[in-house]
Amino acid sequence: MGSSKDSKILITETTAILLCGGRGERLRPFTDSLPKAMVPLRGEPLLAHLLKFLSAAGIKRFVICVGYKAAVIEEFVQAHRLPDCEVICVNSGDATMTRRLKDARVHVTGRAIVCYGDTLANVDLRALHKEHQTNGALATLTVYPMPTSFGVVGFDGNKRINSFTEKPHLPYWINIGFLLCESEAFNYLNPNLGFPEFLSSLAAQDKLCAYQHNGKHLTINTEKERDDAESGMIEFFTVMDEQTI
Repeated sequence: MGSSKDSKILITETTAILLCGGRGERLRPFTDSLPKAMVPLRGEPLLAHLLKFLSAAGIKRFVICVGYKAAVIEEFVQAHRLPDCEVICVNSGDATMTRRLKDARVHVTGRAIVCYGDTLANVDLRALHKEHQTNGALATLTVYPMPTSFGVVGFDGNKRINSFTEKPHLPYWINIGFLLCESEAFNYLNPNLGFPEFLSSLAAQDKLCAYQHNGKHLTINTEKERDDAESGMIEFFTVMDEQTI
């Protein structure tokens, strides 16, 4: 599977494409004046947390796909330059996610990792790269056990209740991004179709594998999710800060 040194070299040669062009309608009133990726969480924009994590893991080149209120992100990037890193913003306006990726692709040589601008996770990028190398696919998608906010009741054939499980993970896996792609994977992009269709086209040709992440994960889609994360996710950010390569 290669040495740790090999994994580090692979990571430093990988370009991160960050999808930050959405409007974030469900995060109003924050997104009345901010793009979704700039919504604050624990004193910093979501984008800042993501950039900090990826750069600490060894990523040195970033292409940020912007659109809605692009100037806010562009100004932030100019004012908060990452040491020894190159950051490019590509403005595709109100384009689809697949069109944004098409536009970003011209700025990428070699391998890329595609991340959602509203999603944070302490993904082990070294392990992701190793598994991607081993599986030989064009792309490896990071997946996470599907959580539920409900308590689950278990009972037997006689309808006698025998268990209560509070907020378990369901036997399904969800897409959380951190999609590691070889350059050839982008040949499957169709800007007239959505991102799920892009993934499906790779899967249909047996070119897509899954990397199972069982660590911490946080996606901010609503004001309630942001408030919950703000008040109760100290452990999450501690783990994120401790991630090293």
